[in-house]
Amino acid sequence: MLRKNASRCGRFFVGIMLMAAQLAVAQVKTADLRIRDPFVFPNLADSTYYLYANENPRIAVYKSRDLENWEKAGIAFDPPAGFWGTKDFWAPDVYKYRGKFYMLATFSAPGRKRGTSILVGDHPAGPFAPLKNGPSTPDSNMCLDGIIYTGKDGKPWLVWCWEWLEVGDGRIMAQRLSRDLKSAVGKPIELTRAGDAPWTGPVSGEGKTGIVTDGPFFHRMQNGEMIMIWSSFTKSGKYAIGVARSASGELKGPWKHDPGPLNADDGGHAMLFRDFSGQLRISYHAPNGAPHTRVRIYKVTEENGKLKIIQ
Repeated sequence: MLRKNASRCGRFFVGIMLMAAQLAVAQVKTADLRIRDPFVFPNLADSTYYLYANENPRIAVYKSRDLENWEKAGIAFDPPAGFWGTKDFWAPDVYKYRGKFYMLATFSAPGRKRGTSILVGDHPAGPFAPLKNGPSTPDSNMCLDGIIYTGKDGKPWLVWCWEWLEVGDGRIMAQRLSRDLKSAVGKPIELTRAGDAPWTGPVSGEGKTGIVTDGPFFHRMQNGEMIMIWSSFTKSGKYAIGVARSASGELKGPWKHDPGPLNADDGGHAMLFRDFSGQLRISYHAPNGAPHTRVRIYKVTEENGKLKIIQ
């Protein structure tokens, strides 16, 4: 009898140890997440933050209650057979629009130019499915980092970067979308170019030299001013987050760039969100070079119309 009880206790102890080990493996700190272009979606319905990761050829999702401890929640997008995009799986962002959740991510394929597709799901963790089997950015252009912007009138826009590899001076473009997000309305408009910012410098790659535009994201300041954060490289070659301001207070601008970048830690592709306490935060990756890049989530203050990152 004593031997049986000892055996049961031993098995119970081993089981507890295994569970603890599994939990330890499942939990990861923010600073240990090696994810580029990190987008955080705060979901009020379940008081959970969701963060998306490129696991080419799929997109994974992590979840957290406190923005410090994360666990993998599964695969948010597993492309169906015949899906047009077979490469990249870059920069997955998620937005809520008319009761649905929409993921935008950048794909490419042999013989197809890089472009952003819109995916749709019923929950921020997915699963997401293609809204249509093709990019929503222009097929004829090399595009990336598309996002959804909805103005005060409720009309949706698709905003993206026209890649420097194709146009030299990278551009940020905008296109009105139909209410169901499935088709373009009118022609695209140009918002700004990378070279318009006084702090940007050229980079070289794939036999070309140009100025990068990456990761546009819009934010309404406490004073009502509309800003756009975006990323490029400084004249010294560091990846950085820039701030542009709309003179009209709306998407069409015109946009004027701040003289210098927001950060100096070789990081970028940022987005802003409010945590469940109402605190403004920024999420981006730094440093830019793989494999050392990490997710950075910091508090942000607004002082005299300026953003300040609290590290």
